[in-house]
Amino acid sequence: MTKTLIGIGNAAVDAVVHVADDTALEELNLVKGGCVFATDGDATMERAIEQYPDRLETPGGAAANAICAYAALTGKARFIGKSGLDAHGEFFKKSLERFYVAYETEPTTETQSTFLFAFVTPDKERTFLSNHGASHKISPSDVKEEWFTPDTSLIMDGYMLMSGGGPSAMLQAMDYAKTHESEIIFMPCSLSVIDNNRDLIDEIVHRSHAIICNADEAKALTSSTTIHEACKKIQDCGEYQWGVVTLGSDGAFYFTDATSGIVEIPYSPETICNTNGAGDNFSGGLIYGLHHGMDIKDAIRLGHECAIHVIQQDGPRPDGWLDHLLKSYKVAT
Repeated sequence: MTKTLIGIGNAAVDAVVHVADDTALEELNLVKGGCVFATDGDATMERAIEQYPDRLETPGGAAANAICAYAALTGKARFIGKSGLDAHGEFFKKSLERFYVAYETEPTTETQSTFLFAFVTPDKERTFLSNHGASHKISPSDVKEEWFTPDTSLIMDGYMLMSGGGPSAMLQAMDYAKTHESEIIFMPCSLSVIDNNRDLIDEIVHRSHAIICNADEAKALTSSTTIHEACKKIQDCGEYQWGVVTLGSDGAFYFTDATSGIVEIPYSPETICNTNGAGDNFSGGLIYGLHHGMDIKDAIRLGHECAIHVIQQDGPRPDGWLDHLLKSYKVAT
């Protein structure tokens, strides 16, 4: 039976802005490489909107980005996330329809769609200022039990833990996944998420079958000072069936019940626009590979190719179908 990837996360629209140096971040009191969370009417958000009218707006959201990469490889996917009944919400919905992603969450009229700035500095690092807006209004009732089967995997966006109704909706999805033997995959997504949600993170980690994170997140999750120590702790925790820790230009560390190692990046692109969405698209490609019979090393290589594709453009989503990337792999149907 065909596998389906279900993602739960923020239905976000990103405003990508290239800034000349870190001064722009300092003026807005942002933490480079991190995410500052705003509310409706927030003065910093209003200042950014006024200061950067020529921003490039693109659909985003960590889980949604991963889902779209998976779907762009011709995978079957579903997204759960709350948008507003506004232009940004419609824009987000159409971005999923492009890749035939099922999206049935009812929008809210109580607030605007999730909107965030992604500031890109010359070193291609991205820094976020986010108003989760409509994502605060998601609830367990938005998660339907009939979507979950033994042939579905659930990927969870850590940023949802920063939304009012996000934690309860995520826990509901995990309950349904457990009941119907669906795989549960966790993406922490941010140091801010980890630092502000230690108790919930511990519960999610305990109930997840797999984890995908970067080196800094791995160290934060395990209270480690080195990436070597962090990878060993994650591998030895006894909870995960598999996991991948991305190591930037050094590739990715992986482990399963039977093996572990490092997979190098297949090649480096000549041009990098920014790194926004790289990890999300890596996750989508990796999971697609695992769902379609690849061993974990080949699945990681496919994930790297999806990430390489997206960092050569401004938006955090594929700019078209990615099935041409599959030509180098043996894919089970």
